[in-house]
Amino acid sequence: MPLLAPKRYKGAYGGRGSGKSHFFAELIVEECYRRPVRAVCIREVQNTIKDSVKQLLSDKIQKLGLGSIIDVLDTEVRGANGSLIIFRGMQHYSAESIKSLEGYDIAWVEEAQSLSQRSLDMLRPTIRKEGSEIRISWNPDIEDDPVDVFFQQQGRDDAICVKVNYDSNPWFPSVLRVDMEADYVADPEKAAHVWGGQYSIVTEGAYYARLLAQAEKEGRIGDFAYDPALPVYTAWDIGVDDYTAVWYFQENRQQVRAIDYYETSGDGAEMIIAEAIKPKPYEYAAHYMPHDVKVREWGAGAKSRYQTLMGLGMSNIRVGVAQGPAERINASRAIMPIVSFNKETTQQGIKRIRNYRRRLNAATGTYSGPLHDENSHGADAFGEFAVNCQVRPKPQQQKPKAPASRYRKPSSGGENWKTM
Repeated sequence: MPLLAPKRYKGAYGGRGSGKSHFFAELIVEECYRRPVRAVCIREVQNTIKDSVKQLLSDKIQKLGLGSIIDVLDTEVRGANGSLIIFRGMQHYSAESIKSLEGYDIAWVEEAQSLSQRSLDMLRPTIRKEGSEIRISWNPDIEDDPVDVFFQQQGRDDAICVKVNYDSNPWFPSVLRVDMEADYVADPEKAAHVWGGQYSIVTEGAYYARLLAQAEKEGRIGDFAYDPALPVYTAWDIGVDDYTAVWYFQENRQQVRAIDYYETSGDGAEMIIAEAIKPKPYEYAAHYMPHDVKVREWGAGAKSRYQTLMGLGMSNIRVGVAQGPAERINASRAIMPIVSFNKETTQQGIKRIRNYRRRLNAATGTYSGPLHDENSHGADAFGEFAVNCQVRPKPQQQKPKAPASRYRKPSSGGENWKTM
């Protein structure tokens, strides 16, 4: 129903069998019947007309009994009232050629998880007719896909977006239900992506994807805010001309909360301290730093990073021992089952450790050590805490029960987090 109201941008996303494509296809056919409409159906890649939604539109025309007034031709659909539907692949457009779409009323982008940022940037200002709409349907893949960033992260007033899955579809066919139920039994995380419309969180070569999937399943990614009764530990990875990452943790007995995350690129020590440490309302117990904080300079000066940080007023700096990535990875895997993440403030950090993965040799198809990219600093900072923290899962609690997502404030010094 929300998608029937006028909006400049309309999005529908979710898993297989939800009816997204059927909804948008039938809506276009009905509009072409009511009034002269020009619509373009778009995919990122369309090598032939068979790659388009033309057959689906043809089926809808027959279903609605409109075959006598809407003609399905070889490469387009035409209505007796002047309506026109064409099919295009964005990869064939240039900044000049896309101007041919300026007078169109509707652009429907199907399988938009594959839509590039370039294509989205070209399409939006091109569909400019008064009252025109850009409709987008997709099965989510990763949270950085341009269509997800546009609808999920920008909070636009001129956009409406709904999530729909198989359980929203009263016509969900029984043959698909059998497949869906079997998939959830065989591989629940993969099924949650294919059928449940969740991001593809289990990626080949990823170190922590399944552990994060388990955390989400157990309710450990949610509302786990800062508890003023407990001190905060930070864990750092300081990049050289790239990212610096800082995690913020609280720990108590057999539980750990990741309450905050900060990262920046290219900033100096003064700016990082001014943004990441001083404005926070936290009482810091310790700052865990990698071993090279004492031997590497921050910028062009002669002082070590440790000396620079101390000179900026930081105290309780604990410098770790030299270690390889394997130690950090193993320690992170060990504590992950007892860590709860405050989703609102650690979303970027969660993305970093979820996407941290092995390096793939394309020639041999084999994996080696960790891939150094924009995700590795956030993962290394998490590992720095994992190596140093005092909390460890009890041996018999390899799969602990999920902590509740809401807590009473401890009455005396934060001795225990009590579930409500």
